[in-house]
Amino acid sequence: MSKGTLGSTDKRHFFKTIFREVPGTFELDDEQLKDLQSLLLDMLKDFIEVFEEEGIFYTLSGGSVLGAIRHQGFIPWDDDIDINMPRRDFEHLKEIFDEKLGDKYVLCAPEIGRGYGMSHVQIKKKNTVFKALNELKMKDIGIYIDIFVLENTYDNALLRKLHGYRCLFWGYALTCKKTANEYDALLPYIGYVDALKKAYRKKMIIGKLFFFISLDALSKKVMKLYSRCRDDNTKYVCIPSGRKHYFGEMYLRSDMNESKEATFENLKVRIPKGTDKYMHVLYGDGYMEIPPVGDREIHSIIEFKL
Repeated sequence: MSKGTLGSTDKRHFFKTIFREVPGTFELDDEQLKDLQSLLLDMLKDFIEVFEEEGIFYTLSGGSVLGAIRHQGFIPWDDDIDINMPRRDFEHLKEIFDEKLGDKYVLCAPEIGRGYGMSHVQIKKKNTVFKALNELKMKDIGIYIDIFVLENTYDNALLRKLHGYRCLFWGYALTCKKTANEYDALLPYIGYVDALKKAYRKKMIIGKLFFFISLDALSKKVMKLYSRCRDDNTKYVCIPSGRKHYFGEMYLRSDMNESKEATFENLKVRIPKGTDKYMHVLYGDGYMEIPPVGDREIHSIIEFKL
């Protein structure tokens, strides 16, 4: 592939497509993808059973909501499942996780440590492998379901802005710190194209400025900041760890913390009450249209084992 530079627009699309051609990575073939989706569905069934048993509120999130309403299941090329969960319900999940799910799964959360270093949560299946470029130095690399925690936001506009900008700063610091920790392992994969190398090198340099704090300690600091507002009755909630971050993913509490039933591969699931608004925020007006092949989000991976 020829070398290039990142433009000021469509940066997310660039990264989602360029990783398809990174040496040493591969995409799942149709049979592997089908097997992975089957396993993910079994995982989701396990989780929903525990959520319902424990009274833990959840909805599907992001592309999984889109799959439910557009395909009544997986987006055909999708290789993951996403869940949203309010902070108080996630705290409940942490308390009962080992007893209810610990025999088969590992809970990976920023505040738990183990070199995870990401701002969202994953539940990974033991004795499986799904290793991508953001997992080169992780201890836990199993097949996973993502959980994005819905955080409270302040009703006071000034407090909300101050909180939001602090979340953006420290969330970015965390991604930079993680990049700095993993840069030597990343370089063989990203070094061949100037745009990737430049983007990661910038993060690496910024990450090194936080030499005085470990990745796990910084992760805990970020989660403490994200969850600072403890009022469960505020008008808005947000997903600081989401693809559009604090201000880009701010929603009415009634749209996200209330749910409705949907079908996902013949499984009854919950999706946000304000699904249409949510999908417009993430995917724009044409979210029900099938995107062209070149625009589809497909993860390139390094190692895979069911």
